[in-house]
Amino acid sequence: MTRPSRSNAPRLLLVLALCTGLLLAAPSVCLAGEVTTSPQLAEAHSAIIEDSAGNVLWSQNPTDELAPASTTKIMTAVLALQSKIPLSTPVTVTDVTLEEDAQVAGFKAGDTTTLGDLMRVMLVYSANDAAVLVGRTVAGSDDAFVAMMNAKAQELGMTHTHFANCHGLEATDHYSCVQDLAALGRYALEHYPYISQTVQNRTVTVKVGTVDQTFESTDDLMESYRGLLGIKTGSVGSGDTFQTAFVGAARRTDTTLYTAVLGCKTAQGRFDDTERMLDWAWDAYSRLRLTTRNKVLSVSQFSYQFGWSCVVTASADTTGLAWPDGGDVTYTQIMTKHQLFADVGVPYGVQIWWQGKRCIGAASYETRKVLVPTESFGPFNSLLFVRPLPRG
Repeated sequence: MTRPSRSNAPRLLLVLALCTGLLLAAPSVCLAGEVTTSPQLAEAHSAIIEDSAGNVLWSQNPTDELAPASTTKIMTAVLALQSKIPLSTPVTVTDVTLEEDAQVAGFKAGDTTTLGDLMRVMLVYSANDAAVLVGRTVAGSDDAFVAMMNAKAQELGMTHTHFANCHGLEATDHYSCVQDLAALGRYALEHYPYISQTVQNRTVTVKVGTVDQTFESTDDLMESYRGLLGIKTGSVGSGDTFQTAFVGAARRTDTTLYTAVLGCKTAQGRFDDTERMLDWAWDAYSRLRLTTRNKVLSVSQFSYQFGWSCVVTASADTTGLAWPDGGDVTYTQIMTKHQLFADVGVPYGVQIWWQGKRCIGAASYETRKVLVPTESFGPFNSLLFVRPLPRG
């Protein structure tokens, strides 16, 4: 099965560094600890949790095809931004016919709004009329936009997904799975900052007709779960057929996790099961501080002043998730050949950490703008250690 594309950053860094540098194998780090084998969910028929590289940390019925409900709107937002139509573009509202109990913002034919306001009320409040108007603005017609959605799904490797509309209201031949939806959520947040920023809003105010109206977010978990980044809720059906869904993301320290649940039976159940998965992942995986920006890896003579040096450090603090029973953590260090003289702000190489064949983190190194006398550094200052990151 073809999976959605994952981050290629570590691989690209490796290729670039090997062209000019030296590859060093570093010692391994042993992990120990007991872990609960799986999160205990209450409602979700299907569920998945992945890291930022697309590695599956745990899943349940990951490819079962169910109604994605309004998580569909993630794809609608992606295509709108991919089109590069300015968000300030005026939109004259056309008639939108939806089922009677569909959640809508209340736009009427003839109203004037903007693509940006439609996007915001669609993502935050899950307004179905806004989603239809976004699709028509981008593609010209409902059918043309749905065709774009399915083409994009194929491009992303969403092999268990088919869209029949742009909003997610129940329809024949409209389905997805948690594996595909988690990948879509990760793609949306990583490629489109507008989506990641918008879905974190608790309310949104837009003009509907001639009146400014404020709409509340449908994401109740945002208020209670530390580190939650969104991203989209969904619900379909009624009575015995009622189902809810949630595609989520959360970040603590430098680690981002992506989740998806389908087939929950209550509105709160989708949030409770998402919280259980995230709590399980934070507890079950060892969070390692892989490197910090203030750990000196190497020292080079500053090019323009004798006796002064540039320090080589990571560009940013980096952490990763490692499974206690998943084997040793190792890293490869790829550095440019040591230069006798160096300028500040110059790329110096990369370090990539692995657990087996799974990349758990990568850091780039550069010469820092901190200039200090060379004799300030001893031989042990160039050592880089991997140590546990305190939980929380």
